[in-house]
Amino acid sequence: MVAMENAIHISDKAREKVYELMKEEGKDAATHFLRVGVVGGGCSGLSYKMDFDNELNLVIRFLKTMA
Repeated sequence: MVAMENAIHISDKAREKVYELMKEEGKDAATHFLRVGVVGGGCSGLSYKMDFDNELNLVIRFLKTMA
């Protein structure tokens, strides 16, 4: 289980948009999730990357390294 302090909170409207985009890409919310990352680049030196994924193992390994 992911601790709440590691969670990203989104509004209901944003959640609806994520589900809409998933559907457009042929992804199922029951098997996929929104992966959010921060990468180098952009005006501030950082930019956000978002994609749909269905493999949690990378997330779990990353969170364990952050603990």
